[in-house]
Amino acid sequence: MSVAKQEREELRATHEAAFERWKTEVLAHDAAERRRVDTALRWFPVHLASRPRRVDVYGGTADGWAALLVTLGASLLANGKGLWLLDFSHQTVGRELAALADTRGVPVVRVELPSASAPPDLSWGLSPEELAEVLAEALSTLRPDGADVDLRATDASLLHSVLERLDGAVTFGRIASGLEVLLRVHEPDRAPEPLSARELDSLTTAIDVVGQSERIQNELRFVYDVMRLLARAQHNPLTLPAPDQWLAPGQLTILSTHDVTERRKDVIDRVVFFLILHQLRRGRVPADAGTLVIAGAEHLGRSALEAMARQARVAGVRLMLLMTHVREDIRPLLGGQDSATVLMRLGNAEEAKAAAEFIGHGHKFVINQLTRQVGESHSRGRSHSYGGGDSETGGWSTSWQNSVDSSTTDSETRGETVSRVYEFTVEPTQIQSLPPTGLILIETSPQSRRVVFGDCNPAITLLPHVADAPRLPE
Repeated sequence: MSVAKQEREELRATHEAAFERWKTEVLAHDAAERRRVDTALRWFPVHLASRPRRVDVYGGTADGWAALLVTLGASLLANGKGLWLLDFSHQTVGRELAALADTRGVPVVRVELPSASAPPDLSWGLSPEELAEVLAEALSTLRPDGADVDLRATDASLLHSVLERLDGAVTFGRIASGLEVLLRVHEPDRAPEPLSARELDSLTTAIDVVGQSERIQNELRFVYDVMRLLARAQHNPLTLPAPDQWLAPGQLTILSTHDVTERRKDVIDRVVFFLILHQLRRGRVPADAGTLVIAGAEHLGRSALEAMARQARVAGVRLMLLMTHVREDIRPLLGGQDSATVLMRLGNAEEAKAAAEFIGHGHKFVINQLTRQVGESHSRGRSHSYGGGDSETGGWSTSWQNSVDSSTTDSETRGETVSRVYEFTVEPTQIQSLPPTGLILIETSPQSRRVVFGDCNPAITLLPHVADAPRLPE
């Protein structure tokens, strides 16, 4: 065997050995990648990096809210925190969470108003002056913004005139009867008489003190109509636990309002809301006891929600507001102080656009032009030549030539133009098409503004490859 042939065989053997090693390494790498992908965590908990004291949820459906409450509530209750749900949504969004808490042995307190009736004594330990202010504050939110601010003071004065003269339990029916006396329309001979003889005498002497001006009488009739409306809902009185027992560590409390009369339900929502707000002001709710969730809160108005947010922050209670729409009057709440925002499905185009505006804009590169140019050229030619000559030797020569030539050329040119644009980070159509349990979390931390897509379907926890800790920041 020649030297060259031997060297060639040795090189081939070396190459084949290296190729086999490469194939083995590729197969090992692919197998490792498959194992990594198969065992990789695919779902991570969404945590609030900024640790806000308030979370505002806009949009969503009843199923979406129920899923969010189950996912959030299960985590809070498992960690020994309390959850207090005020359900004004008409949709019993806390039912699934209550069922889960029951199966886990978590204490659950359920209160329904007014189907379970208002308490026989709704004062909750408040003085007549405090209760009058709470009820007047609730009534003031029934008026449009910009209404006469003095009317709230007038309502408080009228209610205080009645409440300070009631010796027994304070109910809406007895308050309405006291206002009847001030209006001079009370019928003392009816049975049963809700007021004692002493209370009737005391209220009668207050008629002249209250005043008989047209303004006072008009406002007196307004307050009386509202109290009488609430009094008609009182059936089967139920003693409620004190508010300071509602938000307790490791306990789920659900207070929901239901009524076939929409106007009465609306008023009950406001009265309950401001009674709880006043309990926070008095410091009757333990600090760091848990989270207060208000579902269907947008009809209460921006000023009421801001007051609740401010007082919850002072009391050390985390607040979550669930609002179906991004209404014009509550839109300024977006991105409020010490808060995070969660956006769920918003079907209305204008509301989705407002939500996208809040999320913000960002720079991105997009293709704005694609070009394709196709060309084809043909050429064809013919030439003819003839020649002849002689030489000194007497020879003679002739020549001729005919030639034909043709050619075809094809060409194609493709072009792509990319531009940097400043557009919505999340398009409104994306917000409109979110799944029922899909959500977008927006929060601002000292480091940066964070936008995270998530899903609150509690069934995700039953899937494989679910992490028990949030993803580490990059």
